[in-house]
Amino acid sequence: MKKSHIILAAAILYLLIMVIGGMAYYAYSVQHEQQQAKIEQEAQQEIDARRQAREAADKAREAKDEGEKPRKAAARRERAAGEMWEETINGVTYYKHHWPKKLPTGVYLRPFVAAQNDRCVLKNDIYYYYSITDAEQTAWIMGDRLDIYAGGQTVTLVLDPSELRKHMSSDASWLSENYVMNADAATLAAFRRIIAAGAATLVYYKEGGKSRRHDMSAQEIQNIREMVELYDALRQE
Repeated sequence: MKKSHIILAAAILYLLIMVIGGMAYYAYSVQHEQQQAKIEQEAQQEIDARRQAREAADKAREAKDEGEKPRKAAARRERAAGEMWEETINGVTYYKHHWPKKLPTGVYLRPFVAAQNDRCVLKNDIYYYYSITDAEQTAWIMGDRLDIYAGGQTVTLVLDPSELRKHMSSDASWLSENYVMNADAATLAAFRRIIAAGAATLVYYKEGGKSRRHDMSAQEIQNIREMVELYDALRQE
């Protein structure tokens, strides 16, 4: 065989090898891409399935919560039906105890709850009532402090005089001073100590001025207990 024929045959064989190799590589690439696409598709399907399951669970939970709202509302009304009364103003429902207009001269804690949708606030109502027939004759105090002694601890609430509400009867036979504010963490802790101890002493005073001391009655402490329990129950809902 001539040398030129050998070279031509080798060249043809080389080209065949290159073509076959290229075709094999192309087939492998296509197969690899198809497998990769299948893996990605299966992974995306799994992600979609998990997302759909999560969305279905969220919808089921929301539906359950919506179904629970009437029951929870009825439970709240039942809890407030005893010694409390409720009043809704501008979408806010207030839960309060019944307090007489006239009281023995003293200092009173009259907390109440304000609830709207899923939010509730425990309000601290400090009320000083004075009758002209009282022996101590403390009259106007214009207090700016309240000390709460309970469970071996004392909490001093600093009051803003600009928030003081004052009232005197038309015949001047009695007068009152009143502060209403959100109960902060220290106040709530003091309420819980009052409940735990079953006894407490309040001192309402103006720094450097007059003061009034008051030992809380069992009924007053029970009122605080009921209001804190209602507040806790509403917060848990």
